[in-house]
Amino acid sequence: MLWLLACWNSEEKEEPIVDTSVEQPTDEPMVDDTEINSEPTSEPTSEPDMATEPEEELPTRDGWVLVWHDEFNDSEIDLSKWSFEVNGWGGGNNELQYYTDRPNNARIEDGSLIIQANQERFTGSDGQREYTSARLRTLNQGDWLFGRMEARIQLPTGQGLWPAFWMLPTDWVYGGWAASGEIDIMELVGHEPNVVHGTLHYGGSWPENTYSGSGFTNAETFADDYHTFAVEWEENEIRWYVDEALVSTQNSWYSAVAAYPAPFNQRFHIILNIAVGGNWPGNPDASTVFPQQMKVDYVRVFQRDDEVAQQPPQLTLTLNTRCLSETVQTVALTGPWAGNWHPDDALVATDNGDGTWSVSQPLPTNDIEYLWVVNGQYESLIEDMQNGATCAPVTDYWNYANRVWSVGSGDQTVTYGTCTPCNQ
Repeated sequence: MLWLLACWNSEEKEEPIVDTSVEQPTDEPMVDDTEINSEPTSEPTSEPDMATEPEEELPTRDGWVLVWHDEFNDSEIDLSKWSFEVNGWGGGNNELQYYTDRPNNARIEDGSLIIQANQERFTGSDGQREYTSARLRTLNQGDWLFGRMEARIQLPTGQGLWPAFWMLPTDWVYGGWAASGEIDIMELVGHEPNVVHGTLHYGGSWPENTYSGSGFTNAETFADDYHTFAVEWEENEIRWYVDEALVSTQNSWYSAVAAYPAPFNQRFHIILNIAVGGNWPGNPDASTVFPQQMKVDYVRVFQRDDEVAQQPPQLTLTLNTRCLSETVQTVALTGPWAGNWHPDDALVATDNGDGTWSVSQPLPTNDIEYLWVVNGQYESLIEDMQNGATCAPVTDYWNYANRVWSVGSGDQTVTYGTCTPCNQ
């Protein structure tokens, strides 16, 4: 829910190019993923029945339903949930690793998925590389439109290391990278071990693409312990969290070929990997210690439950009338969308009991102009705007000055001043 408050008046990172084409799934080794534990059963004894081990208690989150998860409690990587990408082509970023499906690059240990980058010479169908690593994805085994994607991860450190928890489109509806989008939930470059980045890629196909995002700096290195990284991806907004703290919000992006909220209105899947070298982190040097591990305690995907999903996102506009000397009897909200300013079509505001009045409505899909009507009188901002006020971003101040709410507004609270003239 977006809240706007009005007053009544009488380290951008240099983002690399990634995955410039849609990869086709590579051939995977034949694996029998049916585990059979056929230990001999013991004969009945006269002792009391032992209590059966309780089933694992699944995590819950208010307003969300767990729809997919991997706690990595099995002895082997679950190939019904994950597939390996096996290649040495460098990810479009001049990376140096060869991704393999070998246990010394990806395995489960002590309840965590271990992705390990090694300094070793390896030769495959894409040639010879001096480093190996692993890249796992849920493509066609876990694909979602909207949701909360979270993972608890301990990250590697060192010059040239590039671990990531991110998402790519499953169906590439709007074209090749990055026209169909990319959601980077968490990326880290090893020479900055206490900084993680959350980024969106969108626009047109490379090189007509762009990106937006921000970094989050932690007091301690992310290699010292596990940390939880998440996004909450909804139709018109994506929010980034680190250890449950909201660190970034984006709701302004675009597609070169489709209307907002494209390209982030199609199915995406999850990827976990460590890249070695590349355009952004640079190459390893003499200070880089190998092997390095990315330890993943769990990956979980939640989606809004049915009851919450039936409630559309709301826009709430709030007016502060505490600065008025007159008694406020009625407040309404109007604009060109309300019967062309017709008073019968104005939205009646609710008295919050503290001198503020609010109107809530489904989140508009277009920019809207609006004004408040208090005790039957329209708000007038013309004189203030002529004197340099900035609270009403409309340019024709000599004839009219309406407030405007814009689609993609990133502020959760917009304050024009509390009981002060419209001059901020």
